[in-house]
Amino acid sequence: MVKKPIAAGNLFLGEFAMASALAKPLEATHFGIPFLSVPLSLSGVYKYLPGPDYCILNGDGKFESVPGVVDKFNIYAVFFEVSPDMQWLDGTNVMADDNHNIMAVAEIENPDPSQEWKSFNIPFKFRKDKQIDPSKLAAGAYSITIVMCSSRNGDFFEGAVGSTLYVDDLILNCE
Repeated sequence: MVKKPIAAGNLFLGEFAMASALAKPLEATHFGIPFLSVPLSLSGVYKYLPGPDYCILNGDGKFESVPGVVDKFNIYAVFFEVSPDMQWLDGTNVMADDNHNIMAVAEIENPDPSQEWKSFNIPFKFRKDKQIDPSKLAAGAYSITIVMCSSRNGDFFEGAVGSTLYVDDLILNCE
């Protein structure tokens, strides 16, 4: 009915604004919770099995298979400064290179399928010219989100039905 036949399984720190989910799905996810420490890395273990048939929405808004494409997962964290015009991040700006509020990002590289538990340790990479202001940190002017998603492009309603991501022993390492 709303031409969004798939939604990726995900878990994140923040809240979901159900009232706007159908009209503005990328804006319905409010990423972030207040955070009073400087993050260094995100670590843990995962297992991931992609679903058998990667699909996208075609120009007519129908779900169609893309042969030869294998679904990938994503695990990432974003540390950002809260401002009057940006209380949280959403699906339109959570990883945007031009988002001036983002201080640092930790994103898994080479998200390979694995039927066995596989360790990861993702360092936070601070963006150019970004430094933590200790007084703002103490006042709660920064937030963080951690996102785990079974389909990397799930926010665009692309992925494989049946993709399964397990994450365990998640640790947010801080100064």
